[in-house]
Amino acid sequence: MKKIGVGIVGAGTVGSGLIQILLEKRQDIAKRSGVDLELLFVCDKNNSIKQTYPQLGFTSDYLELISNKNIDLIVELVGGTGIAYNIVKDSIKAGKTVVTANKALLSEKGDELFSLAKENSVEIGYEAAVAGTIPIIRSLKTGLVANEFKAVYGILNGTTNFILSKMEKENWDYEKALQVAQDLGFAEKDPTFDVEGIDAAHKVSLLTGLAFGKRIDIKDIYIEGITKISQSEIQTAKQLGYRIKLLGISKMISGNIEARVQPTMVPLKHSLASVMNEMNAIYIESDFAGSLMFTGKGAGSLPTASAVASDLVYYGSRRGNHDCFEDNIFDKGNIIPHGQETSRYYIRFNTVDKPGVIAEISNHLGKNNVSIASVRQDESESEPIEVIILTHRCKEQDVHRSIEVIDNLSIILKKSVMLRLEDLH
Repeated sequence: MKKIGVGIVGAGTVGSGLIQILLEKRQDIAKRSGVDLELLFVCDKNNSIKQTYPQLGFTSDYLELISNKNIDLIVELVGGTGIAYNIVKDSIKAGKTVVTANKALLSEKGDELFSLAKENSVEIGYEAAVAGTIPIIRSLKTGLVANEFKAVYGILNGTTNFILSKMEKENWDYEKALQVAQDLGFAEKDPTFDVEGIDAAHKVSLLTGLAFGKRIDIKDIYIEGITKISQSEIQTAKQLGYRIKLLGISKMISGNIEARVQPTMVPLKHSLASVMNEMNAIYIESDFAGSLMFTGKGAGSLPTASAVASDLVYYGSRRGNHDCFEDNIFDKGNIIPHGQETSRYYIRFNTVDKPGVIAEISNHLGKNNVSIASVRQDESESEPIEVIILTHRCKEQDVHRSIEVIDNLSIILKKSVMLRLEDLH
C-alpha cells in the first residue's frame, strides 16, 4: 500500500471538513483505493485546530509544511490569488504535489503554475475548484477522453441558483432572496463575486481548457450577473415554458470559442431547469457519448472536502510516476467577439397603449436582421403595456442595436429587458 503524507494549509470551512474526512475515513479510503493518506500537519492562523486535534502537527507558517520531508502533498485551501499563489508556487518548487479548490488562482495564474509543475515533475489537482462534488474535471480528462466536445453548459454557482429558485418558488424579490441566502450561509456578506457571475466565469475558463484544449482569459468571457432579474422575468419565463438560470456557457463553433456567463432562459422540460436551490449542474454535448448531465452539491464543508479527498487519492497514487503526468498547458483559444454570437432572445418592451405599437417595434427589429418567432401582448387596461417578443436565432449585437433605437421611441415608457434563450434538447 502506498503511504502519502499530507499537509493542509487553511483550516476554514473546507479545510476543517477535510481534516474530519481524513481522520475518520483514513482506513476506509486506504482499503478502497490502496492509498494511505496520512494527515501530518495543518497550517492556519487560528490555533483552535491545534486544541481540537492535538494529534496533528500545527503551525502558522506554511513553509514548515513545505520543508517537511515526510509531507508529499500540500492542500491549499486559503483561497484568493494573494498568499495562495505563494503557497502553491513554493510547494511546487519544493517538489510537492498540490491539491487546491482555488478556481480564481488557476483561472488567472494557471499557465504559470502548471508550467512550473511540469518543470518540477509534480502535478496540481483541482477537482474541487469547479462544481464542488461533481467529478467533472476527471470526467473530462479521462472518463470522456475519446470524445470531442461541442458545448458545456453549467449551473456553476449555488448562491445564484438558490436566489433564482426562491424568487420563483416563494415569489420573493431579489433583495429578500439574497438576504435569506446570506442568513443561511449560502451567500457572503459581500455577494458580488457570486451574484455578478465572476465566480462562475473562473470556472468557465477552467472547463473550456479541459473540454476544448484551449486557454481563455477571464477578461475574454462575457459576464452578466443576476442582480437585474425581476419577478416579471421570472414569472413570464415560466408562463412561456422556460426557467431562468445563471449559466456558464462554453461552445466550440467552427474552431472558435464562445464563452460567457449570463442569465439564460432554459426550457422547463430540460434537465438543467430542474436543478434548484444551491445545487450545481453541468450539461455536456459530445460526439460519441452524446449528451450527459452531472448534478451535485456545489459548495459546503464536507461536499467540497470530499472532492479534495478524491484528488488526494488520485494524485497521491501517481507520485513518482513521471511518465503519466497530465498536461494542463493549453494554447490560447480564438474567442468569438462579444456581440457576434448567435442565439435566440427574449425581449420585454413596456409601451403605450395605442394601435401600431407592435408594427413599429417589428419594423425596427427587421431593419437590424432580428426575426420574430412569437409575440405576446398583455391585456392590461393601464400603461405600460408589456409586449413580449421571442426571436429566431440572430446576432446579439443586432438585438442590442435594435433595442437601443426602440427604447428612444415615444411609444416606449420603460427601458426594455433582454435575456438569452437556449433551446436545449
